[in-house]
Amino acid sequence: MNDFRPQAVPTIGWHYDRMALALHWISALLLVLMTGLGWYMMEIEHTPAAKPYFIVHKSVGLIVLALVLWRLWWRSRHPVPQLPSKMPAWQLRAAQLVQVGLYLCMLVLPLAGIAGAIHSKSGLVFFGYSLPRLAAPNHDLAETYFDIHGALVWLLVLLVCVHIAGALKHRFIDRDGVFERMVPGRD
Repeated sequence: MNDFRPQAVPTIGWHYDRMALALHWISALLLVLMTGLGWYMMEIEHTPAAKPYFIVHKSVGLIVLALVLWRLWWRSRHPVPQLPSKMPAWQLRAAQLVQVGLYLCMLVLPLAGIAGAIHSKSGLVFFGYSLPRLAAPNHDLAETYFDIHGALVWLLVLLVCVHIAGALKHRFIDRDGVFERMVPGRD
């Protein structure tokens, strides 16, 4: 009977700890919200209604950067659960490349947005409080950083789709316990 439940989830070492789980899912939620907000902002960019959305986007972007730095710090001090030894080498390499790509995007994307904001006329703000100006406004440079920021959003979306597809493959096709490593409440 194929009811999409894993039959016997093999023990493949252990799953991610609670902090890693929390950081993963909070990051995922914020990145989805920030992507949607960013795309909406581009639709209303030149209207008076846009300003509060830009303030929220910049502010949450700073929080996302702090969260990503925390994730990197946490991951450097806590081992990652093992993958099944029966996984083909190309899948292990693909998983590694997607993970590296996701982390690079999660790090560089907010940095590019922050650099663009620093060089923009409005500057960098955190929930309405202007942060110290680190550079003189430079429209062309700001736009270059915002173009990089926008391109990285699309790369992040692509990588997230590949990541989700891989997770679903492990859950519904391979049924090898890899998916369950990142599911809360699996202690």
